[in-house]
Amino acid sequence: MQSSALAIITMRREVAERYERINRLWLGARTTYRRLHEAPVANLAAMRDAALRLDQLTSGRAALLRDLKALSD
Repeated sequence: MQSSALAIITMRREVAERYERINRLWLGARTTYRRLHEAPVANLAAMRDAALRLDQLTSGRAALLRDLKALSD
């Protein structure tokens, strides 16, 4: 069953909005991790949590980017 052009455009728009949101979250997580990494006294628990959050957002961001590229084809 083929999707209508309007449905594809709507899905692409929704995925693009989700990608923009996750990209902003990723940038914030990256900044947090860098700030913790460059701190004179290392807070290892906070760094570990920040690294985990950054990793989760990276994989989610990559998945959304793949979806976005698939919808543009």
